[in-house]
Amino acid sequence: MLRFGIPSKGAGYDATLALLESCGLRVTRANPRQYTATLRGLPDTEVLLHRPADIVEKVAEGGIDIGVSGFDLAHEQRGDDENLLVIFDDLGFWRAELVFAVPQGWVDVSSWQDLADLAVEMQGRGRRLRIATKYIDTVRSFCYSHGINVFELVESHGATEAAPGLGYADIIADITETGSAIRENKLKIVGGSMLKSQAVMIGSRRSLRADPSKLAPVRQLLELIEARRRGRLFYSLTANVPGTSVEAVGRKVTARQGLAGLQGPTISPVWSKFAAEGVSEPPWYAVNVAVPQEELLPAIDHLREIGAFSITTVQVQHVFQSQSEAYARLLAALAE
Repeated sequence: MLRFGIPSKGAGYDATLALLESCGLRVTRANPRQYTATLRGLPDTEVLLHRPADIVEKVAEGGIDIGVSGFDLAHEQRGDDENLLVIFDDLGFWRAELVFAVPQGWVDVSSWQDLADLAVEMQGRGRRLRIATKYIDTVRSFCYSHGINVFELVESHGATEAAPGLGYADIIADITETGSAIRENKLKIVGGSMLKSQAVMIGSRRSLRADPSKLAPVRQLLELIEARRRGRLFYSLTANVPGTSVEAVGRKVTARQGLAGLQGPTISPVWSKFAAEGVSEPPWYAVNVAVPQEELLPAIDHLREIGAFSITTVQVQHVFQSQSEAYARLLAALAE
């Protein structure tokens, strides 16, 4: 059985279920209190529900084969663990940033350089700048690479934004989506983003190497997610276009190559409903083309300019390429 870890509750759980269901896969639990489930549509797969941080740890240990977690957590763990692989780098939800936040009263501190200067100033007064965070390795590496060389990291496992108010840290380095919790605790963000995070799929190099039979359901899962994520960016357009031949219509449609579809338009003759009544009219051809979402209206305008009639659109569900890029990257990583 492939062991597949997903978040056990909250927004991450809901978003993961929505993504899987959009791929035709459904998580089924006997009851809401159960922490194991099945995944309909993907055979030989056991779903395990855990906290995102626990998923990262268990994948790194090899107790779970693949899982959904945050890039911030994977980045922190992966720093010294080559067994942890990021096999799909953006699942489309859980977008957040790792930032520094200081008390709002620190009006002269607004950049990373200001923090570096402050750290030196505090050292001169006989103490170190205390930074509360749960991202110990990530923050330490970032500080040293940006000239913040004198500091003390205070490990935090919850409610990090409260640390300055409670007095056990001077500033914080924490993940945030909107910044509201930071503002509510009378803090402000300084500098830019240290790390941009989103939901990712991670895998255990050790366990996938040890049992290659697990790669079949992994490939199926990656294929479906990748095709679904790609497909949501496209619309399929169908229109009737007058012309003297398939070639003539094709030349008109592809006059703007950027709007000519993934490979090119599909064109076929239209049998006029008036033909049986002896009504003579120029030949019509049905044109089908897939275009990126941002090019939808330009494509419709282009079809109108060449005489298109009755243009309909459907959002594409999946776009499969000749092979799954994510799966190919996984195989390359396992071969290293």
